[in-house]
Amino acid sequence: MIIRISMTIFGNTIKTPRLVLRKVDEEDIPLLVDWSNSEVAHGEYLTPDRISVEQCRKEHLAGMHWNEQKRAFIIEVKNGLPIGTIHYWIRPEQHHCGVMALKIAEQQYRSNGYGTEAQKYIIIHLMQRVKLAAVEMYTDIDNISQQRCLHKLGFELVKSLQYADGGVKRTGHLYRLDAEHFRNTPMYHFHYE
Repeated sequence: MIIRISMTIFGNTIKTPRLVLRKVDEEDIPLLVDWSNSEVAHGEYLTPDRISVEQCRKEHLAGMHWNEQKRAFIIEVKNGLPIGTIHYWIRPEQHHCGVMALKIAEQQYRSNGYGTEAQKYIIIHLMQRVKLAAVEMYTDIDNISQQRCLHKLGFELVKSLQYADGGVKRTGHLYRLDAEHFRNTPMYHFHYE
């Protein structure tokens, strides 16, 4: 059975079939700081941010990560348990292009489709509501599962490159989803039960 995709957006929250993506609030600060200092929360393809409580408050509560150019969301499963973060920013040099970054910090929730679902609904938001022409994502060259996910989401490999991740030089890939591929990728428009 095919049904139309629906997502509910309430101000600072995006609800998906299994997740709630919401703006960071004061109660999230200790968890975000713990995740930022955890090798396990970052996995083998991301470098820990190692932010302080003060820096986290400044970035998330003072609007540095919630404005017209960027948004950072906590990813929660429907029972209210936070499992990671997803954020996007608009490229300052290309106002029609956004970049996404995802972290499923709770290891037991990886490889269950939660990251794919969060990315899918942020992409829908960026393409349909923010009206971007393209969304990009960087991934480590060895992160094969994320590369499979990006292909499933309609992204195409743009180039391989070196990039800095928390002061660590990594080799990776830049992937891009343009508006035409978004329109022609059924998973953004229909849900199969």
